[in-house]
Amino acid sequence: MKPQFRVPPALEPYRREVRAGDLKLHVYDASAHAASPLLLLHGLGDEADSWQRLIPLLAPHRRVIAPDLPGFGRSEHPRRAYTLAFFARTVRGLLEALFPAGAKVTLVGSSLGAAIALRLALDHPEHVERLFLLDGPAMQGRFNPRLMLFLLPVLGERTYNGFRRDQDLAYASLRPYYHDLEALPPELRGFLRERVWDRVWSDDQRRAYFSTFRWLVWKSLWGLFKPDELANLRLPTTIVWGRQDHVAPAGSAQALAQAIPGSRLVLLDNCGHLPQQEKPEELARLLLEP
Repeated sequence: MKPQFRVPPALEPYRREVRAGDLKLHVYDASAHAASPLLLLHGLGDEADSWQRLIPLLAPHRRVIAPDLPGFGRSEHPRRAYTLAFFARTVRGLLEALFPAGAKVTLVGSSLGAAIALRLALDHPEHVERLFLLDGPAMQGRFNPRLMLFLLPVLGERTYNGFRRDQDLAYASLRPYYHDLEALPPELRGFLRERVWDRVWSDDQRRAYFSTFRWLVWKSLWGLFKPDELANLRLPTTIVWGRQDHVAPAGSAQALAQAIPGSRLVLLDNCGHLPQQEKPEELARLLLEP
């Protein structure tokens, strides 16, 4: 089966391709507002369509840019190791392509995207105006036990491919990421059912997923970020976390807030790992605050 990764109709007007260094990225680029653009970075195994409920709320007020990260969705899938440095370097290349004269953006990262945003902010603060970290990066070196099977070579891939037997089973694999999957709007649930089926049939995305996931888990045993790096971060930082996050428990949010001086922590009730899907209106209000 050939995966389609169709574009949600609401985002179709914003799609474009941008070359970041030697990689071609699929990007949503919404509205022409010049001041303080927002760059949205999705999480592991996701795509820019993760933001489909949020982008229409932000676009009337700010320029909104959301790429498929390399290895995922419709962006290129290079055969290489997928590390945090690689993703951060690619995002920096995207910024340089979109803003050749230089510009500061508000970085908004979800899960893996939060780790990428934080890495870029630490290494290149000249590109960043504000930082929003959504349910990531996990600071306690703990992962959902259901995901640990994916650490094992061959067996992890075999388990992943097992979802190809049954679309209902593939869809059910999304439940840990939500407080209440069935409470989402019917059109979004239909889209997610179709999208997870695309993912499990994409050999390229599977390869990028396992490379990224295994690197993150082993690196997290020693810490993705050094304490003195976080202590020296001098950017306005807001940490947003779902109280019912079963992938990265809210204790990680407290640890992250303590590690970043002056950061603001917002916990969202009745919300899991993806506030952009379960609480888009609340998240939009936070992102548009002056």
